[in-house]
Amino acid sequence: MKYQLFNETDQIMASPSKFATKEKAAAYAETLRKRFIMQGYYLTAAGTRIRPEDLKLAIVPAES
Repeated sequence: MKYQLFNETDQIMASPSKFATKEKAAAYAETLRKRFIMQGYYLTAAGTRIRPEDLKLAIVPAES
């Protein structure tokens, strides 16, 4: 089974990539979050700035 990272904040996939393990997906989630930490905020699809720590990411089974 492969996994993807889903952005629950904006209800979209956070990456087009599929990951072989949940651990690899989690590592990508941390890398993604660090980019926004450096920027100082995450801009939601609705145009709201939120703290990167408040970005909701979920590891979900990849669709075939």
